[in-house]
Amino acid sequence: MRLRDFAERLLHATTLDQKLAAPAGGFHALDDRDPGPPQAWSAPSRPAELAIAPRSRRVKFPHPDNLAEPEMAVRALHTFANHELMAIELMAWALLAYPDAPPAFRAGMVRLIADEQRHLRLYVDRIRELGANFGDLPVNDHFWRCAPSLTSPLKWVCAMNLTFEQGNLDHAPYFEHHFRRVGDEHTAQILEQIFEDEIHHVGFGARWLKEYTPDGHSTFEIYCQNLTFHNEPARARGAVFNPDARRAAGLDETFVEGMLRAT
Repeated sequence: MRLRDFAERLLHATTLDQKLAAPAGGFHALDDRDPGPPQAWSAPSRPAELAIAPRSRRVKFPHPDNLAEPEMAVRALHTFANHELMAIELMAWALLAYPDAPPAFRAGMVRLIADEQRHLRLYVDRIRELGANFGDLPVNDHFWRCAPSLTSPLKWVCAMNLTFEQGNLDHAPYFEHHFRRVGDEHTAQILEQIFEDEIHHVGFGARWLKEYTPDGHSTFEIYCQNLTFHNEPARARGAVFNPDARRAAGLDETFVEGMLRAT
């Protein structure tokens, strides 16, 4: 199966099962010899229940002290699942928007999609175990609002891997702790597993940030220069800053220090 056909299928999918489906023949069999011309969508196709909702319909994220209540746990997991769905779609978008990106960049993006699909399945299944379905609550489109500004692979990794996913190096262990604190060990284990994957995803961004950083410039400087107006460094950190996870992802000390100062 051609890689661009798989990416288009993810964007055009109108069911959740299609969003979660692996390519015919498996990821290893994807053919990227014909990436095609650049293409960019302003919004993905979605099943009706996952259509992007107006702000007036969105529900408030729960306080960590309330996560023992199934309804509040579902609210949190629904938000996390929506982030994974948008990540799958934006990764497919990147494969179509940047056909001239280095082969290693495109191959790495494929591996990230496989991880994001697995994460989404974990959240969808856990929501179902708690008596609800993904799509029962309204979803936002924050990641998609950034898409028109992501005009290069560097801007893409700065937004996705190094802002949204870097933030999860703090958010995932924070919520893992709070779900465990209220006795929900299953959800805590899901977040623990996703946290380990996020280190690798941020590592993907760190690799390409270094690749695109000119001599004489710091990676944190280039990161800040390539953020869009939708994002800022402070969005890439959570309530409890985790410097060791960032070092494990390959971010250098200057970058970690810059993030530590970000407000």
